Amino acid sequence: MFIPRTLAETELGRGRGPWVRALIVGILLALALWAITSLSITAGQVEFEVGDVAQSDISAPRTISFVSTSQTEERQEAAADTVPPQYVPIAPRADVRDTQLRDYDATVNVISNVLRQRDEGDLPAADVPEELARVVPELSSVHHALLQNMPLDDWENLVAAAGRDVLDAAMSGSVRDEELAEVRTEVRNNITNDLAPEERDLAGELAAMMVVANEIFSLEETEAARQAARDEVEPVVVSVTQDESVVRAGEVIQPLHLEKLRQLGLTQPRMEASTLAGNAVVAGLVASLLVGFLWRFEPKIWFRNRSLLLFMLALLMTAVAMRIAADRTLWTYVVPTAATVLLAAILLDGAAGAAMAVTLAVLAGLMNSGSLQPSIYTLAGGVAALTSIIGAERLNAFVRAGVVLALTNIAVLAAFVLLEQRDVAALAQGMAAGTVNAGLSVVLAVGSFAVIGNLFGIMTVFQLLELANPSSRLLRRLLLETPGTYHHSVMVGNLAERAAETIGADPLLARVAAYYHDIGKMKNPLAFIENQAGARNIHDELTAEVSARIIASHIRDGIDLAYEHGLPVQITGFLPQHHGTSVMSYFYGKALQEVGGNEELVDRNAFRYPGPKPQSREAAILMLADGVEASVRSLDDKDEASIRAMVDRIVDARLEDGQLDDADLTLKNIAQIKEAFVQQLLGMYHSRIKYPDNVVPLEQQRREQA
Repeated sequence: MFIPRTLAETELGRGRGPWVRALIVGILLALALWAITSLSITAGQVEFEVGDVAQSDISAPRTISFVSTSQTEERQEAAADTVPPQYVPIAPRADVRDTQLRDYDATVNVISNVLRQRDEGDLPAADVPEELARVVPELSSVHHALLQNMPLDDWENLVAAAGRDVLDAAMSGSVRDEELAEVRTEVRNNITNDLAPEERDLAGELAAMMVVANEIFSLEETEAARQAARDEVEPVVVSVTQDESVVRAGEVIQPLHLEKLRQLGLTQPRMEASTLAGNAVVAGLVASLLVGFLWRFEPKIWFRNRSLLLFMLALLMTAVAMRIAADRTLWTYVVPTAATVLLAAILLDGAAGAAMAVTLAVLAGLMNSGSLQPSIYTLAGGVAALTSIIGAERLNAFVRAGVVLALTNIAVLAAFVLLEQRDVAALAQGMAAGTVNAGLSVVLAVGSFAVIGNLFGIMTVFQLLELANPSSRLLRRLLLETPGTYHHSVMVGNLAERAAETIGADPLLARVAAYYHDIGKMKNPLAFIENQAGARNIHDELTAEVSARIIASHIRDGIDLAYEHGLPVQITGFLPQHHGTSVMSYFYGKALQEVGGNEELVDRNAFRYPGPKPQSREAAILMLADGVEASVRSLDDKDEASIRAMVDRIVDARLEDGQLDDADLTLKNIAQIKEAFVQQLLGMYHSRIKYPDNVVPLEQQRREQA
């Protein structure tokens, strides 16, 4: 709340000035945000890599528990290593066995045919080895020689049958490709001992020759089984108690050491060029959008240096606090970002508070390794606090805001605890952090908004309500020392409030300004007719010019009293504006009478108030209400026609005199103000029943009877 600039001073996009201002503010804000998000600003941090040697002991500053990535991965790999290689069948095992048995039988038949030719005399015995070498080259010459004189029945029923039985048994089981040699050796060893050693060797060699793999190693199946084993491993939770030694001097840094240090916030984040570039892009984008929003939608903040400075400083100081607490499990959720949103909403307006909430939410996600949880937590809490404080006119609204904020914080953290399937302890910690956050936010907002508002020249609705209290020191003095002026101020306040409501101005500001607009009359009460109570009028003995100076002095005296009693500068600003530069027509007319009506002998400007003209709609309403109330009070007949005529005359006179040129009022607004004045005055000066002289009003009669 402040006296706004005129439309000409705040017109957007005209000339280079606004663009230069936007460019300078945007660059400075972007650089500040980039520095905060990129630089480590936490004391006591160290920089380590795995394999480094610690130069000193490092102890834990607090107790924490966290899921250790390195320990969990180590257990997962250990579980995966216990999984044996997985094999898949080349073909159905029975099909492979039958194929190999058929090949075995075919080879046996080839040998049997050679032996049969020998027995039938078609092949000389001496040529048998040579023939066998031709048809069965896989067998050795020793085996060819053994078969040269072997009876056919012994070959088929003993040697070949023994080899077939062993082959059948071997191929009925699992034969893996890398175990093929072992299975063939086992086949040779499994030939029955009923045969002679050389016959066993022949049968074993022939059977081993037919052994092939029926299963092959599968990398996909093996990796799937190992991943399943990894998934069954529970996350490893590591606890560190306060003052526990995390790293000892001379100790080689291991992954678990780094994890503990990071969780405790004792490590310096390593900034890669890509990270710095990414932070710069985000900072530039945030700064550009924020500057654009304030420029286009919040000109009352953008074009007032102190308001803009307040907004930027609040944002940057909160960002520093968030950066210090970033990536610390619970501290991230304790930082009272909602206090900044509350202050922006109270001291500036709701739209500024909303912009602050969104900006802080973006920064929370950026500073916490791109995590979604802190961002949602900050945004939800800021919006909840904002919606609960907007429109509040009592300090107890902060209690409501604190409760709403606490419930919102707890709900957000509980939702993420459930989504991450964490334990009850994590839920309890989240509830505690959310409650502490709400308490800190409300306490900081309540304890600082008045101080910060005074420091930056911004007045809040709570200060206005306090000033409007009739028991306030200055209003109490006004009542006791100048009762007529006090009554006049209250009446003007009623008129101003009604008119401000009608045109959408600030009714509370208009009413409070009306209460204090004539406090300067306390320096010389009897110089003003409303305080003379029928006594001698001192102006009857003074010249018109001296009387005008006395009357005009209540502006200067009022400003002195306002500074003496610490009135906000916004209220003080109404004191010289409520008369503007209008002419004290009564004393100007008296001066003309003193010189016989010769206007050339009277300086009209000497009878003007010092001004300035009203610079806001509220100030214009106060000027009109002040003139209307005093004029209507002087009417003998206060019916609607008389009141309406007087209101029209006073307002039109101010308009014609140019007193409303800087107040940003439309003709429609002026018509609405007139109607509001008329309706309010009719209510204030309503007619009453005239009691006959012999009739005692009921209340008086009761008092007399008592």
